Amino acid sequence: MKSNLPVFIIMSMLAGTSLAALYLLPWSVLPDVVDDFKVKNPSCQDLEPLFYSCYVFFNKFGGGMSVGISTLVLHFAGYKSGACKHNPEVICSLQMLFAPVPICLLLIGLVIFCFYPINEERRRKIQDALQKAGYVFVCITLRVLFCENS
Repeated sequence: MKSNLPVFIIMSMLAGTSLAALYLLPWSVLPDVVDDFKVKNPSCQDLEPLFYSCYVFFNKFGGGMSVGISTLVLHFAGYKSGACKHNPEVICSLQMLFAPVPICLLLIGLVIFCFYPINEERRRKIQDALQKAGYVFVCITLRVLFCENS
């Protein structure tokens, strides 16, 4: 099949959804994780930069690993830069690297998010505990900053 508009539209929608999940979900979960850590460990103070630094580091590390793995897959498939025609293994590898592999990894990530232990009820309990401890200003400031930036 050379071209199919409905398949293209569905794939574009999936790509848009995957970008939203990739960039927005982790940032929206991070303040809840910081708040939960504060409630569970009241003796540890001011560790927000550590959480955000770890998130950014592992995000960059994962991006670098994906580029390295993609390059290795293409190398072992026989990819030659500058070649006008490539063997079928390279074409198949590129097709797998562009669609099924990222979609499967995205679905695995969404399943993990579904089983995430902090739901709305747990978040309210965390907020109540933080208000009792006097962390209201910090939590509201973090939420406002991340809601305005996303």
